[in-house]
Amino acid sequence: MNSLISVIIAAYNEERTLSSIIEIVRSWSRACEIIVIDDGSGDQTVKSVRQFVPGITLIRHTKNQGKAAAMVDGIRKSRGDVLVFLDADTVGLTHKDLDRMIEPIISDEADMVLGASRFWSAGAFEPFNNLTGQRVMLRKTLMPMLGKMRHLGYGVELFLNKQHEGKRVKTVRLPHVFILGKLEKQSLPDAVLSYIKEIRELLSQLVTQYADEIGPHAKHVFHEIIRYISRMLDALTG
Repeated sequence: MNSLISVIIAAYNEERTLSSIIEIVRSWSRACEIIVIDDGSGDQTVKSVRQFVPGITLIRHTKNQGKAAAMVDGIRKSRGDVLVFLDADTVGLTHKDLDRMIEPIISDEADMVLGASRFWSAGAFEPFNNLTGQRVMLRKTLMPMLGKMRHLGYGVELFLNKQHEGKRVKTVRLPHVFILGKLEKQSLPDAVLSYIKEIRELLSQLVTQYADEIGPHAKHVFHEIIRYISRMLDALTG
C-alpha cells in the first residue's frame, strides 16, 4: 500500500507541549503534511505553532468547538490516504512509535490502529486504552462519518470505536508515551470544569452509541446523570 500520510493534531490550550510534538513529526520522514487545529485556545498555542508555518497547515477556530469539530476540520483539509491523529498534550512520542502505529494500516492488516499510551490503570486493568487520541485510520472510511462526528466533543473516540466494531482494530502499545493530565496543564477550577464536561460528553455518546445494548432502567439512570452534570456545569459557569 503506497499511501500519503497526513498527521492531524487538535489543540486547545496546549502551549506547553505542542511545539515538541510538532518537532517530532516534522523530523519523521513519512508524513506528507502536518495539520494543526487550534480550537479557540486562550493561551499561546497559536504562537507556538506559527514558528513552523509555512511548513505546517494551521487551522484556527475563533471559539472552542470541541475535539470532534477540530478533528473534522483537519480531516476535510487533509490530502493523505492515511490519517494519523495525535493528542497535542502527548509526551515521549518517537519516530519508532509512529512507524509502529502506521504499519498495520500500510500493510493492510488493520482498519484502525489505537496507540495505547501510559494512562490511568490499576495493574493490568487499563479501561481507557480504547479511548486514546493516538489513532490511525483511512480517510476514505472517515469521510462519510464527518456530519455525525462534528458535534460529539470528547465522545468522538467512543463513536469511532463503535463504527469500527467488527472490523480489524489493532492496538499498539506505546510504553514510553504519556498524556499530561488536566491538573498538570490548568488551574484547579478550570481542570475540574474540563473533566466534568468530558464526562458529560462521554456519557452522552455511551448512551447514544450503545442504546440497543443498554437496558431501559440503565438508560434512564444515565440520562439523569447527564442532566445532573449539565445543571452542575450551568451553575459553575453561570
